[in-house]
Amino acid sequence: MCKPDYQPPKVVRRPSLLLKTSSFDTSYCKDNEDKQPQPSKQSTYATLAVVVMILFILERLCRYILSSYQDFHPLFEVEENRMILARHIAVDFVSCATFGIIGLMNISSCKELFSCLIYRENSMPLAGFEKRLFTYIPAAQQIALYFLGYNIKNTFDSIIWNDGPEFIFHHILSAVTAWGCMYPGCGHFYVIFFMGLSEISTLFLCLLANFDDDFGVIGLGEAFPIAKIALGAIFAVTFVICRTIIWPFASYYFATDVLHALKVDCPSCDGRKGWMKCFLTTLVGLSILQVVWLGQIIIQGKAEIEKLL
Repeated sequence: MCKPDYQPPKVVRRPSLLLKTSSFDTSYCKDNEDKQPQPSKQSTYATLAVVVMILFILERLCRYILSSYQDFHPLFEVEENRMILARHIAVDFVSCATFGIIGLMNISSCKELFSCLIYRENSMPLAGFEKRLFTYIPAAQQIALYFLGYNIKNTFDSIIWNDGPEFIFHHILSAVTAWGCMYPGCGHFYVIFFMGLSEISTLFLCLLANFDDDFGVIGLGEAFPIAKIALGAIFAVTFVICRTIIWPFASYYFATDVLHALKVDCPSCDGRKGWMKCFLTTLVGLSILQVVWLGQIIIQGKAEIEKLL
C-alpha cells in the first residue's frame, strides 16, 4: 500500500514590527500568499499603526517642550503657535528627514541612475527595465511604508488644520502610490529617490513653513529674519538639485521603463499594469507641481531679496 504524500502544516509567521531595514530583508520576511518577498501585510498594518502613533507622541512631546520654553519669545506664549511649530517640526521635519536618511544610506541601490546623470555612462540600458522595476529592495519597502504612515498622519492634520482639499488630495494620492509600491510591489529602484532622496529638500521646507504667515506662525519671520533667510537659501539649493535637476532625469527613465514594460507585456507586469499606469499619472501631476513650485521659489526669493535691499 502506498503511503499518502505527507503535507507539512502551513506555518504562518506571526505579525512583527518592521522598524529596521533588516526587518524587510528577504531572509526574514516572506508573504505566505505571495511569491514576492515583501513582509506580510499583517506586519505592515501593525507597523503602520505604530508609525502613526509615534508621530502623534512626538508631536505631543514637542508641544510640551515648547511650552516649557514659552518665555523664550512672546510668540511661544500662544498655544496655537506652539501647536503649529510642533506639527511642522515633530511630524513633517522628522518624517522627511527619516526618508532622506534611509535614502542616503541606501543610495547604492540606485547608483546606476546617478552614474548615468553625472558621468553620462550607459548604466541604464532599456534591456534592464525589468530589474529596475521589479527587483525587491528592502530599504525601498521601508521608505514606502514609512512614507505611507506619514501621509496618513498628514491627511489627518490637513483636515484638522483646514489646509484645503488640494493638500488632502495630495496626501491621499501619495499614500495610495506608496501602497502600490509595496503591494504588489513595483519600482523600488526609483522609490529610493522619489520617496527618499528627493525628500531632503522637503525637510528644509517643513522648517521654513513655520515662518509662513499662512501656514506657519504669524510674525515668526520678522522675529527671526536670519533663520528664515538661511532656511530659505538652503531649501532653494536643495530643491533645485533634487527636484529641478534629478527629478526630471529620474522621471524620464521611470516613464521609459514603465512604457516599455507595458508594450512588451512582460510576465512580471501581471497584476501590476493598473498600478504602473497609476504611477505614470501621478508622476506627471507631481512633475508639473515641481515647475509650479520652482516658479514660486523664484518669485518669493526675489521678493525677499528686495526686502533686504
